[in-house]
Amino acid sequence: MRFVYCLISILALPGFAPWSRAQVSPHVSPDQAGRLQVPQPVVDVSSPVVATAAFDPPIVRIGQRVFYRVALEGAGESIQWPGTISTPPQLKLGPVEQGRLMEFLGNSFRPLASFLYEVHPSAVGLYTVPSYEVMVDGKPVQIPQATLEVNTSASPEPARRLILDVSNTNVFLGEPFRVRVLLPALPGNQIEALREVQFNGDGFISDLSSVRQAVEMVNLNGSPIAAYIYEITLTPIQAGPLTVSAQAFAAGREFFGPISITGHVTISGGPTHYLFLTSDADQLNVRPLPTAGQPRNFNGSIGTFTLGAPQLSTNQIQVGQPVRLTVAVRVSGSLDRLAPPTPPTVSDWEIIPDNPPDFSFTLIPLTDAVRQTPAIPFSYFDPTNGNYVDSTIPSLPVTVTSEGLPTELPTATVDVASGSSLKLSELSSSTGASIATLAAPQLRATPVCFQFIPLLAILGLWRWDRHRRFLEAHPDIVRRRRARRQLRREKSRLRDAARRGDAAAVIRHAANALKIASAPRDAAHPQALVCSEVLNHLDETDRNGAAGETVRRIFAAADTRFALAPQLQSNWPGLQSDVDAVLLKLEEQL
Repeated sequence: MRFVYCLISILALPGFAPWSRAQVSPHVSPDQAGRLQVPQPVVDVSSPVVATAAFDPPIVRIGQRVFYRVALEGAGESIQWPGTISTPPQLKLGPVEQGRLMEFLGNSFRPLASFLYEVHPSAVGLYTVPSYEVMVDGKPVQIPQATLEVNTSASPEPARRLILDVSNTNVFLGEPFRVRVLLPALPGNQIEALREVQFNGDGFISDLSSVRQAVEMVNLNGSPIAAYIYEITLTPIQAGPLTVSAQAFAAGREFFGPISITGHVTISGGPTHYLFLTSDADQLNVRPLPTAGQPRNFNGSIGTFTLGAPQLSTNQIQVGQPVRLTVAVRVSGSLDRLAPPTPPTVSDWEIIPDNPPDFSFTLIPLTDAVRQTPAIPFSYFDPTNGNYVDSTIPSLPVTVTSEGLPTELPTATVDVASGSSLKLSELSSSTGASIATLAAPQLRATPVCFQFIPLLAILGLWRWDRHRRFLEAHPDIVRRRRARRQLRREKSRLRDAARRGDAAAVIRHAANALKIASAPRDAAHPQALVCSEVLNHLDETDRNGAAGETVRRIFAAADTRFALAPQLQSNWPGLQSDVDAVLLKLEEQL
């Protein structure tokens, strides 16, 4: 079996088999090799999990928004969060929101999980959520208690929240719209970045390539305030009412990617304290595109577009010469989705679209009979007016020539004076090669069967190796098989000697046959056995009876150098049946 494993391993080596392609190692520059050798930070999951729980804010009035936040620093993926938490009856918890991130600690990463509940207090008082246990990676972790004070005094600092700003809440299916997530600055105009921004809800997709980050002054409740802005494009893919909300971690000065900052703001230093935040949910009304009046060439473009006049690189071309057609497209705003038109299939032109989404095409005339370029149909849906607009790219006049190209095929000439005329050749007297089918060789059964030959060969080697190992573990089977073959040959020689009347050969072959039939049980060579060892393989009755007497007579004749050969020869017809009976008893033991 080791041979089979080695064979499979060798065949699996890259570049060994004749059908394998050469593997080209990618080039690695010295600076890249140096960066690969730098040890990368590891994820720390061995340190104990640190749990914190608090209300935000800890002091509120009745009717003021407050949140219960639990953070698990160092928690892995397996967190068995309880379905309900024991709270005082005056505190009602809303649905839980969950967020995760990896915080960087200089030489390692540490996972952080946070759970957030919106709390609705119904009475004034001091309320405590008692401590409880949760299972994290199979180990219990104690969540500390948290206290909330509800009074009727002046409102303290409000809870920190994300602000979700949707550009349009009444959109069509497939119409992109912009969404902004705002994190207002802290007191002192301190700005914090956002990490792991996530949009909750079904029925839309986000375009990560359209992300814009900025710090700008925004108007909140009639007052200008600096805010961190995370802006992205969402596209609805499901019609009907949809709900969208945002969640993220306030990440201090951990800014990632390009960001523009406008105004005077403060970016605080020191270690980062991650805070899980959420926003209110916004309702979207997604309307399906109207089916009435939808043109056949509509390819899903939604927006407000203005197409300029088409431009040709030249209008004097030859047959087969490519010419470039470009169309300038102006888009109203930056929230539109544009898909280039699909070129039509015409017989006189070959139209190849260039790199989408550019409105440019390569046109190749196939005949000099054309006088203008083909029109390229294009239509889009205008969400402002709610209708379809036909903006087909019109035809342009061109002049196509065939100068320098052969216009006629050479014709055969006939010698009229000689009176000869063209005629077909005579039919062949013999048939050519014939085939059974016109199917390609790749579609026939024979190549498929050839692919199973290596598999069958490997299976055969496996079966052979398995049988070889079995025989190695059971050598007695090999000895018995060998003895049966030798015994058949020796009995055949014994019969031949008896027919010839060769007394010496009869005695020799009879003794050899008895030894061969007894040798496997003693694991010895047949010629090393003596009469007593052969008798030991007979039961006591046969050993003391006629069978034992027959064995003794045969070995006595062989030991006395055939002194009894004449007597045995004369009595051989009666003795032959006794020898065959003894051999039959010994052969049954093989």
